Amino acid sequence: MDQVVVVTYPKPIVIETRTLPQEGVPQGNVGLSYYYNGHLIARGVVAPDALEAIRSILLVPVSVALAATEDDDGNIDARVCLVLPVDPSAAREDEGEDAPWKSSVPTPPPEVDSSYGESRERPQLALLPIGNVVRGARDRKHPEELARDTREMLENLMAGRAQDAVAKAIDDLLKSI
Repeated sequence: MDQVVVVTYPKPIVIETRTLPQEGVPQGNVGLSYYYNGHLIARGVVAPDALEAIRSILLVPVSVALAATEDDDGNIDARVCLVLPVDPSAAREDEGEDAPWKSSVPTPPPEVDSSYGESRERPQLALLPIGNVVRGARDRKHPEELARDTREMLENLMAGRAQDAVAKAIDDLLKSI
């Protein structure tokens, strides 16, 4: 399995969402753009029945993270995510004692705290992807440090210094001529 690095923005932020024009959005879905301090941080597609839930989540400041992986060529593929608290007791009530998947969960290694998966004191979080961010291998500032590049990508995104992928491709093409 590829290594996944998750970097969170240091404080919750207010995100504005806007509906995107329907062109280019798969039929039966809704395109959304997400803005922080007036600049675009993500675009994504959701089912129409998820629209109200997403907008209600964004009524208050939310935590944001970038979850990134690196391919064999050194390119970074990342997801802009909302970090949402999860009530673990609600999941336990739903699954019951006879949940068939429980038998397939391996026992954690001895290095892992014995209360792994059982502690109610630790916050339970879920990442809700809202968009994609990429950085090509030749644009990396820290090729040997995925976490450091991911942190920089998140900082650039939140500060409005990210470049749209299409605009970046056109710029790269023009530079190569």
